[in-house]
Amino acid sequence: DENSQGVRRRGNQRTISESGVNIGDPLSMKRQLQISSSNLEEFETKFQNDIQEISQNVHNSIEKSIDDLIKKRDALGKQLNKILTDKLEIHENWRAQSEDLIEKLDDEKDTSENHIDQKNTHVNSFYGLINKIDKICNETVSFDPASLSINWYCEKKKSLEPNKVTRKALLNTLPALSTEFYKLATLEEVRKLKWQNCLQPRCVALCPWTGQIWVCSSGSREIAIFDSDDTFVHSFTNSAFLFPCSIAFKIETKEAFVLDKRQSSIFVISPSYQVTRSIGKGGKKSGCLNSPAAILLDNKGRLVVSDHGNDRIQVLETDGTFVAYIGLHHQEGGKGYLQDLSSPGGIALSVDGRAVAVADTGNNRIRIYSANSGRSLQCFGMRGRANGQLEKPIDLSWDTQGHLLVLDEGRVQVFTEKGDFLRAQKVTEHLNGMSAIGQCVLLSDTYSVNKMIWKIK
Repeated sequence: DENSQGVRRRGNQRTISESGVNIGDPLSMKRQLQISSSNLEEFETKFQNDIQEISQNVHNSIEKSIDDLIKKRDALGKQLNKILTDKLEIHENWRAQSEDLIEKLDDEKDTSENHIDQKNTHVNSFYGLINKIDKICNETVSFDPASLSINWYCEKKKSLEPNKVTRKALLNTLPALSTEFYKLATLEEVRKLKWQNCLQPRCVALCPWTGQIWVCSSGSREIAIFDSDDTFVHSFTNSAFLFPCSIAFKIETKEAFVLDKRQSSIFVISPSYQVTRSIGKGGKKSGCLNSPAAILLDNKGRLVVSDHGNDRIQVLETDGTFVAYIGLHHQEGGKGYLQDLSSPGGIALSVDGRAVAVADTGNNRIRIYSANSGRSLQCFGMRGRANGQLEKPIDLSWDTQGHLLVLDEGRVQVFTEKGDFLRAQKVTEHLNGMSAIGQCVLLSDTYSVNKMIWKIK
C-alpha cells in the first residue's frame, strides 16, 4: 500500500558500507565519504517525498473519520513535522562530521609524515561515520491507519551478531530475581560444598552474625561450617545428635537451634558450639514433636516448627513453652481439631516476616499462613508433574523479591506469592532439601550440597 512505498524503495538501496574501501587510505576513505554524502542527498529527497505522501495519507484517513478526530490529525501532522525536523538535523550533523574528517584526511595526504596515532583516530572516525550513515539510511517512517499512529524506526539488518549484542544488553537490564528474570534464567552449578564425613545433608542456613554457612549432615550426625568463600572451616557434633535436620539462629543471644528429627527435640547451641539445653520431646500433646522436619525463628523471636509426624506447625517460645498451632482449626463444639496439613516438610519465613510458607508434602500443595495470627492466606498446587503442579514438595524458600522456590521431585519451581507459576528447572532427583541465599540455590544431595546460581545465558 501507499504507506510502505518508501520502505520498499529504501529496501532496494545498497548498504553504503558494503562498497569496498581501503581502510587507512585517505583518498579511498575521502571518496567513500563523498559517495556517502551524495547518496544521502538522494535519500533525503526520497525521505522528504515519503513524508509528504504519508502526510497526505494521514489527511485522507482522518477526513473519513468523525469530526472529533481532527485534533488527532493535527497532532499527527505536528509529529511528522517534528520527525522531519529531527531527521534533517541528524543529517546535517552527519554532514558536518563528514566534512570535518575530509579536511583532516586532506591534511594527512599533504603531510609527508604519517603519524600512527592520528591515522588510527581517522580510521575510527571513518568507521563510526559509515556505521552511522548505514543507520540513518535504514530509518523509515510509516503510518498505521488502524491505530492512527506514526512509527519511526530503523529497519533491522540481516545480521545475527548485532541481535545477540542487543539481546544481551537488554537481558542485562533485567533486575535479578524479578518475574521476567526467572522466565529467562537457568540454574548453573557453581561448586559442591562437602567434607570428608558428609552424608545426607538436609539443611543449609546462613549464620547472621558470622556470614558463614551451616550445613546439617543428618547421616554423619554433625554440623559443618563453611566460610563466605565456600571454604570448609570445621564441623562439630554431640552425642545427643541422632538426625540433625534443620537450623535456626537467634542473633540477640548468638544461639543456634538444631532440630533433631529422630530425637523429636531441639538442641540449643552456644557460640562455642556446645549444646547448652534441649527443647521439646516426642509426643502428640501441645509442645511435643513427632519426627519434625524444619525449624525457623519468626520476627517475634519464637520458634516455628514443622511437626511432620503430627501433621501440624507449632509455634514455641525459645524455652519450649507452647504458643500456638498453625494448620489446625478447632472443630465446632470444641471436639478436636481439623487439619489442613499432611506430613508437612520445609517451612520458610517471608522477607518481611509476615508470612510462613509450608510445603504440604502429603497434600501436594503449598500453604501460606500469617506469621502473627496463623490465619490461612494462600493455598495452591495439585498433584502432577506438569509445570505448576506438585509431586510431593519437600522444601521451599522465599527469595528476596517475594517469589517462592519449591523443591519437588526432580525440579525447582518458581511461583509468585499468589501461586502463579513462573519457571521450572530440572535438578537431580531425590534431593534432601533446598535453601535460597541471594541469587544462589543450595541443593542438598547425598554426599554434598550443590551450590547453584540463577543466570541468564
